[in-house]
Amino acid sequence: MRATKIGKKIIKKLKEFLYDNYGGNLVEYALLLGFALFIFFVIFGIISSIMDWTLGLSNDFFDLIGG
Repeated sequence: MRATKIGKKIIKKLKEFLYDNYGGNLVEYALLLGFALFIFFVIFGIISSIMDWTLGLSNDFFDLIGG
């Protein structure tokens, strides 16, 4: 009995969110989330390539000095 009340509340809130004319709609939120994920992965890729580059330099340095 309690689960049906919770389910009805969730459906009501979802309808309010989807039919809200004043807030951002679902497409805008999806685009913002996609853009944020894209920027996150670009920054993550740059940082991981810098880490690989520094690791390669340190390996070359230790190979030069015979360590």
